[in-house]
Amino acid sequence: MTKMIKCVSCGADYEAKLVRCPYCGTAPLAAEEDEYMDKLEDVRRDLEEYGSEGSRELKRGLGKTALITIVALLVIAILIACSIWITGAGRRSDGQRKKEEFLTNQGITTGMLEESVYAV
Repeated sequence: MTKMIKCVSCGADYEAKLVRCPYCGTAPLAAEEDEYMDKLEDVRRDLEEYGSEGSRELKRGLGKTALITIVALLVIAILIACSIWITGAGRRSDGQRKKEEFLTNQGITTGMLEESVYAV
């Protein structure tokens, strides 16, 4: 015959070997403490077993993350530099176009300017 206990919350009877009441989920304080200590012991054993290997894996993972971050920042910097260069090139071509329009309005062609440079 198994030992039965009465739940303090709902009053149901259940087997003492169970950690929690199967009806309401309440656990006696001593049972909760035992369950917590068992889980804590499992963690301690895992840390002993995987201690140094785990830290190596963590460092390796952090190294990969740092490398990916640096590459991503470089790509972003290159894209920003390209967009600034393209924008600047567009402004220069607008300036060149305005200069040619001005000279054309004055009756001077680009060919005339080149001839005057060589004539000097």
